[in-house]
Amino acid sequence: MRFKELDALRGIAAMLVVLFHFTMNTEKQNLGFNLGVTGVDLFFMISGFVILLSLNHVKYSYQFVINRVSRLYPTYWACVTFTFLLINFTSIFRLTMTEFVHYLANMSMFQFYFRVDDLDGPYWTMIIEMIFYIVMLFLFHFKYLKYLNLIGMLSMSACVLMNVFYSDNVWVVIIMKGVPFFQFIPLFFAGTIFYTIYTTNKNHFKNYIMLACCLLSQISLFEYGGRSNGFVNQEEYAIMVLLYFIIFTLFVHGKLGFLVNRVTLFLGEISFALYLVHQMISVNYIIPYLTETTHLNFWLIRFIALVVVLILGTLITNYIGAPYSKKLKEKLNLMVHKK
Repeated sequence: MRFKELDALRGIAAMLVVLFHFTMNTEKQNLGFNLGVTGVDLFFMISGFVILLSLNHVKYSYQFVINRVSRLYPTYWACVTFTFLLINFTSIFRLTMTEFVHYLANMSMFQFYFRVDDLDGPYWTMIIEMIFYIVMLFLFHFKYLKYLNLIGMLSMSACVLMNVFYSDNVWVVIIMKGVPFFQFIPLFFAGTIFYTIYTTNKNHFKNYIMLACCLLSQISLFEYGGRSNGFVNQEEYAIMVLLYFIIFTLFVHGKLGFLVNRVTLFLGEISFALYLVHQMISVNYIIPYLTETTHLNFWLIRFIALVVVLILGTLITNYIGAPYSKKLKEKLNLMVHKK
């Protein structure tokens, strides 16, 4: 089951991040493009909503794993491979074993725990998503999802209390930095609450009280807010997160249809590939090259870069992501059933 509104939101979130990177560290970012750094926060809320949707459509844990692996990895592998080749073939080609090991580590999505740098900037969010999937898989497998609200409130409260009262404690810093998912628990948890509101007629007052706690908690965790605290202040971050909560409230009450159109649906369809592939090729290559070798103005250069990454995102989605996700899912299901 797909929600057109969520597809549109994915497209908008991806474009927020793209425009942020296109203007990053220039005077133009102060026109409001710096706020696009919070696009990942919207992605995390969408993931929280979608994860329960996914779990409610599977009977066994392995089905969820297959669905997630087949959905994410073909597109991710294609983007990592493209970026790796781009980096090596646009410099003096000296591919070393170390570089290849870094490439393999990035292909796993778990390079954070291998202590290997991300090949491209946007990859930093993938380990956060993967930890969230693992946590939800654990709760699903051991039938603890019925306690999700309690677990979410307790874990969120623990993170906030550590940040408010023990932010200088070395162990708190190690925990918060060592498990980056903790920095964004309120956003993922909020997504699951919005799913509950959308799918049930249960006490929405209680749900909205929890959502208010999520909102305040995420704002209080601004110090650990991924990359946001380097480009926006806490007030700007609070406004953007509040906006995302308002948007989701409109969505669960059927009032977000105005965002759905051909453009946002197209962007939503290619959003994953676009998010993963846009930064290195545009910020490190296209934009600097055109700036140094042409007299084109600032915005025309960015428009050219945008066209390129939109084409790349479309090609990766249509010719690798979609077809190979299906093939990988079929093969994984076949392997499981043979056993």
